[in-house]
Amino acid sequence: MTARPTRLIVGVGIVLALGYAGDRITAHVAADRIATIVKTDTRLAHSPHVTVKGFPFLTQAVSGHYRRIDVTATDIFNSGQPPGAVLQLDFADVRIPVSTVLSGNVNNVPVGTVTGTITIPFANLQAAAGVPGLSILGGVPGSADEINVSEVVKIQTGNLAVLLTARVTAHGDSLVVTPLDLTTANGTPVPAAVKKQVLAQAVLSVKLPGLPVGVGITAVSVGAGGVLITLHAVNIVLTH
Repeated sequence: MTARPTRLIVGVGIVLALGYAGDRITAHVAADRIATIVKTDTRLAHSPHVTVKGFPFLTQAVSGHYRRIDVTATDIFNSGQPPGAVLQLDFADVRIPVSTVLSGNVNNVPVGTVTGTITIPFANLQAAAGVPGLSILGGVPGSADEINVSEVVKIQTGNLAVLLTARVTAHGDSLVVTPLDLTTANGTPVPAAVKKQVLAQAVLSVKLPGLPVGVGITAVSVGAGGVLITLHAVNIVLTH
């Protein structure tokens, strides 16, 4: 009397286990396809880590409608300075036909909404700027968008070591650091003509890698250890 129910329970358990395994395998395949197209679309140096959220996954795959896909990319400047800059993207309302996923022919991925952030430590921002003699010292206390920078600049009489207060803003897909004021490294005043020259030439721009086409920067803030960039977009298409 007990053998048949036991076999039934075991059989149901096996079916459930196989279903779960198949669900996870399919999710892994989809994540791999999406990682490839995101890497191509955003021109990242390394493939990002992709997680397809939601269970069961197979119901999403069959419908071709994915509720949420998380993408994380590290060392986006390829600077070799771990942990480095980190890009995090949350794709919502993603549509990919199941036949396309399984065949590997994922060339276009419509995404309803994208939110995300890029976290850039000061060391990575400094390395990405590629300016000889530039050193980012940290954020300005009490300011949400300013940094202190030391730099060696060229003037008519030679090289001059200066300390700058600069504002960090976004322009298109780049961070722009615009100097606001400066003193010499030893704190002495700078002649007006020299100050004007240095402020004009000390502006720098750093292009942000890893942004899908159509994703815009909505905010830039400076923290204790780096810069936080907030991202958003609606109705974009990732292309291979």
